[in-house]
Amino acid sequence: TEIKKVHDGSPNVIDLMRKDDVGLVINTPTSKISYKDGRSIRRAAVDYAIPYITTIQAAMAAADAIEAVSRGELVIKSIGEYHLEM
Repeated sequence: TEIKKVHDGSPNVIDLMRKDDVGLVINTPTSKISYKDGRSIRRAAVDYAIPYITTIQAAMAAADAIEAVSRGELVIKSIGEYHLEM
């Protein structure tokens, strides 16, 4: 399925977010138009409670963490659980 830029109309990522078809947004804008689209995408991510990543470095860290969790190498804990271990 081809997804259009937000400024080019539908279907675009915001339409998919509205349908609950997006679990994570990685958006690293590089131009003035993409910054404008990025604002709309960030707003939709907040509205639909979808995690949102804005830098390549954070995207790489998230990908590494997701991979580690899938291999059982990383355990997900709440902040409270980490504080109890200190």
